[in-house]
Amino acid sequence: MKSLKPVIHALEIRIRSMRNDPVAQIEAGSTFQAFAVGDKFHHNMFDTSAWHDLPQEGEVFFIVDKAHAIADIGTYIHHLVILCLAAAAPDHLA
Repeated sequence: MKSLKPVIHALEIRIRSMRNDPVAQIEAGSTFQAFAVGDKFHHNMFDTSAWHDLPQEGEVFFIVDKAHAIADIGTYIHHLVILCLAAAAPDHLA
């Protein structure tokens, strides 16, 4: 019987475009919650000193795009969730 490989979960944050370089990445041993386009994203727990286009007064980050990348690295599986954020007024979806 084939043994199951461990999975490394990673979350990568990009600002305004999936083509921009990541501003943050974290890894975990278990899966992250489900993210959806349109969700508010609170960035307060990250070191944002290198982030560009931070929300201005009265704005928050929203998830505007997301993608998954899964790779078999050999000894483990790598699951990367990429979130693209953009700042907007909190009621921009109303």
